[in-house]
Amino acid sequence: MLGIKEIRNKVLEIGQQIGLDGNSTLYPAFSEPDKVFNEGASIYVTPSQYHYIIFERGKVIKHYKSKEIENILYPLFKTITINLASQYELKHRNGHEDTRKLRWKKQLELLKIVDTEFYEKRKKEIEEILKTFPYA
Repeated sequence: MLGIKEIRNKVLEIGQQIGLDGNSTLYPAFSEPDKVFNEGASIYVTPSQYHYIIFERGKVIKHYKSKEIENILYPLFKTITINLASQYELKHRNGHEDTRKLRWKKQLELLKIVDTEFYEKRKKEIEEILKTFPYA
């Protein structure tokens, strides 16, 4: 298993590849298990699992646990890339087009840089969403 410093370095290295600097607020806190913040996102490691936990107003919103680091990195970079893609879409908005189209296109572009498996996984998720909620 990777230690928290190795995970932090890996996350920051990937972040750089998609244009984030090391001080971006989109990164989670990298914590010890007993020192997790009760607001925002944190990554920590226990002897048997990696954890990515998201708090809002002191309550756990999501808690991802896995023995595989990829199962933690996927939801982390899914969140980071949708935030970057939303900022991009806002700057390049076309008032005649469903905003999800440009946002998801940019997110997939960023995820392809991060990991092609993450790209494929998110692409399938988007395709499933569009079956129920097609572009307007």
